[in-house]
Amino acid sequence: MYWTHLMVLGHHSRMTANAPFPSVERFPGLRRLGGDKRPFVHADAPGGTHVTDSVIEAMANFQRESNANPHRVFATSLETAGMLQDTRAAFARFAGGDPEGIVFGANTTTLTWHFARAFQQTLKPGDVIVCTQLDHDANVAPWLDIAQRTGAEVRFVRLDPTTFELDLRSLESAADKRTRLIAFTRSSNLIGTTVSPEPFVEAAKATGAITYADGVAAAAHFPLRQSYWGIDVQVCSPYKFFGPHMGVLSASPRLLDRLSPDHVRAAPLAGPRRWETGMPPLASIAGLRAAIQYIREVGFTTIRGSEQALLSHALDAIRSIRSVRLHGRDDTQGRETTFALNVEGISPHVVARRLAAEGIFVSSGHNYAVETVRALGLPLTEGVVRAGFVHYHTLEDIDRTFSALARIAESARP
Repeated sequence: MYWTHLMVLGHHSRMTANAPFPSVERFPGLRRLGGDKRPFVHADAPGGTHVTDSVIEAMANFQRESNANPHRVFATSLETAGMLQDTRAAFARFAGGDPEGIVFGANTTTLTWHFARAFQQTLKPGDVIVCTQLDHDANVAPWLDIAQRTGAEVRFVRLDPTTFELDLRSLESAADKRTRLIAFTRSSNLIGTTVSPEPFVEAAKATGAITYADGVAAAAHFPLRQSYWGIDVQVCSPYKFFGPHMGVLSASPRLLDRLSPDHVRAAPLAGPRRWETGMPPLASIAGLRAAIQYIREVGFTTIRGSEQALLSHALDAIRSIRSVRLHGRDDTQGRETTFALNVEGISPHVVARRLAAEGIFVSSGHNYAVETVRALGLPLTEGVVRAGFVHYHTLEDIDRTFSALARIAESARP
């Protein structure tokens, strides 16, 4: 499949790899041109994707037509209440959860801290929390904090720096009868490794622990299927799957009702609203519903096909560049289209700035994957160059990114 470059209605339109729709028509942010009159390459998808036209319109329409708090008796308030109910149901279908366990918040990190503070009340000295070295710090730091406050112990499932996968033997030794919570990621935000929930759920069942899954880096790429896997709590961020900046926590309603979160005295005694401290981000929630509908329209089969073409093309490009090291699997199995790279002799931050000067946007540093960077033996102050792609990218985006990276790498050679 070859990328196509067309001129439509006076701006650039692109067909994505292996996809039947012109992505630029649905993602207005992709139309912006750089100084060279070419579209920017937005290769920081793991940090945040662009939003669809329908998301923008849904958020604007809420502000224009409703813009009212729920729980009142007038028309616009009732519309908002209906929108909230519909979006909880839509997200439950999307993630495989229960509508009565869907909690909206500012972002995944905030929601995880919120949950951790409530869960802290159930801990005692000697209890065990299990984390992994593949996780974003949002799924590590809150557990370290409450362990320190309660005298609990945090144990880590190790990342094998040669296979770039978790060493599940260390899960067996980490989880025991004292384990109360097992936290893991569905996909690495730094190196792209995907993680099966099965061994973590089985370990939790064997020890009586609950599971807490970070689905942020996975939600744009494959179905989360929370209830299928038997995950107790799962979080994700819509701005990583074509929606607005906010976070969503999906949990068993029974578990949520059993815990006591921070809340005002007038909050409901049960249900997700008990966990939403103050008014949730209503316009963003309207946008979330539109993002979910977009993914339903496109379908994960189409998304996966497009990304597999991008993944294969990117790996071929990386292999061809001397002096560039890939931290991650070099095949198309068990990984997503997120790449952690180092250029020999050049700081990742310098590489990112030089790519930005060419209209190619990547991130640099640890990207909050603190334990992952440490497991790879890299300095936290430097980390890696991270480039990441989703289904709306093109093979041309891949070519531009890695051709520029090759020139930067060559410039450092003696």
